[in-house]
Amino acid sequence: MTEKLNPGGLPATRKKYTPAFKAECVRQVAAGARQTDVARAQGISPALLGRWQRQALDQAVPSSAEREEIKQLRATLKRVEMERDILKKVVTIFAQPPHS
Repeated sequence: MTEKLNPGGLPATRKKYTPAFKAECVRQVAAGARQTDVARAQGISPALLGRWQRQALDQAVPSSAEREEIKQLRATLKRVEMERDILKKVVTIFAQPPHS
């Protein structure tokens, strides 16, 4: 297996960026900074920053299956809260002393 060399003749290595660094770059653009300005300031390419933005958006938007689950969970929560409220009323009725 041969090792790829960059134009300077040194072995090509890929930079690794931490998730925190990526998130901070994406946050800066989301806060209103220009993508090219953020990329230049951080020493990365605008295309790489754009890829990080798309990945962040994909992770932030729930899938159709997740939206359906959220809908079902909200319906279940509403039903359980209604049952709880009914039980509270029943407890107060039975807690009252009998009228004789």
